[in-house]
Amino acid sequence: MVRLLSALALGAPVVLFVWFAPPSAFVWLVLAFALRAGWEFQGLMRGCGWGGRGWDAALDAGALVLAGWVGGVLPGLALTLILLRLLVRSLAAPEPREGLAGSGVSLLGTLWIGGAGAFVALTRGQPGGREAVLFLFAVVWVNDMVAYYTGRRLGRRRLAPVVSPSKTVEGAAGGLAGGAIAGALLAAWLPVPGLNTAGAVLAGLGLGLLAQVGDLCESLLKRAARMKDASGIIPGHGGVLDRVDGLLLSAPLFYYLMHWLTTR
Repeated sequence: MVRLLSALALGAPVVLFVWFAPPSAFVWLVLAFALRAGWEFQGLMRGCGWGGRGWDAALDAGALVLAGWVGGVLPGLALTLILLRLLVRSLAAPEPREGLAGSGVSLLGTLWIGGAGAFVALTRGQPGGREAVLFLFAVVWVNDMVAYYTGRRLGRRRLAPVVSPSKTVEGAAGGLAGGAIAGALLAAWLPVPGLNTAGAVLAGLGLGLLAQVGDLCESLLKRAARMKDASGIIPGHGGVLDRVDGLLLSAPLFYYLMHWLTTR
């Protein structure tokens, strides 16, 4: 119940903001989430034994969100400067391999969190972006909730016992089904440009699959850091990174799908 109430308390304001705020304001909401998720990512890195201040990953992720939103040469420039900073920092590491490994993981976090945030913001700026972002959020959230409750009630076979022992094959299947059904319902109630009912079902399945892979990837990082959650800021869910991990892989590909559908 705590998990459900927390999801509603967090999700309702986000949905209202997506619907009523212009794209230029929505990007600041994305930036806030990226900064917090980047901070939590850095905490997981420290749990893995790699140093760095909490604001390192936060500012890198935030910079990539803003650079991606502005476009032009800025994304490439931002990535170049971030890479330069990471490599210079690795020179000061007491052990070369540790420095290089930490820089590599930091860059991964920047691309993973900041890149996904930029694609979410860019999706909102496309024609029909308001409906598209709500479709993305709804499918990923439904997939996550249905997978969680299906796994708790029906789960028998472990999906990835080393990375996340609590996740089950039955829960994953339930989540995919929930995402597909959510896509079909949303296609009728909240039409997304270029996406018919059949396409919405397929998109729901694809987004659900990518969301589950993203969830497992974050579980891998938490397992390496020997931490249950990225933080405890959201009751029943953990941290912001725990809440948005399903979007980190699904958002970029969904952006390209929407770009193709609206420009073909």
